[in-house]
Amino acid sequence: MSRLKWKRKGNASILSLLKLSNMESLPGMWRTELWHPLSVHFPIALLIFATLFLTAARLIPSYKSYLLFTGRLLLIFGVPLVWWAVYSGTLADSVVGRYVCDPTVLEDHERYAYITAYLFTAGLLAEILLALKRLIPSEKIKTLLSVLSLVLLVSGSVTLGYVGHLGAKLVYQQGAGVHHPTEDCGEFE
Repeated sequence: MSRLKWKRKGNASILSLLKLSNMESLPGMWRTELWHPLSVHFPIALLIFATLFLTAARLIPSYKSYLLFTGRLLLIFGVPLVWWAVYSGTLADSVVGRYVCDPTVLEDHERYAYITAYLFTAGLLAEILLALKRLIPSEKIKTLLSVLSLVLLVSGSVTLGYVGHLGAKLVYQQGAGVHHPTEDCGEFE
């Protein structure tokens, strides 16, 4: 019931305001395609900050142990969550894939999401090897592995940004997963 109609009625009860019978045509908020946008933002933040902390650990030796610990911890939590985001994206694809105007954007979004997840996973494996110092006797190999880890993490962050750009194109240009109200917005009354 709109506010204007509520004011005009004057003697209507609160229960009639809360009546949801006309809102049954609205889709619920726990639809399959909405799990993806709910699950992507946390790993984005974790992985970008992991990259920043691990890069800083290599550049600021006086705080290296703190930065390494924090960066690796963020990476350990971020990698499984990015795989959950990829999985929830696959679920969303099965629903919204039929309704997008340009499915190539959706395909690119999925392809780069997998590339991103693999890059961060490889970066995590490199960091785990670096953390297990006794497995790597040579300083030269440690340095090479450290550089490889940074290249993987920075590459992952770049592709993560591109994946986010493609996701935004799907939502804001093609309305993927978005409810489109009727012209008269009758479902809100």
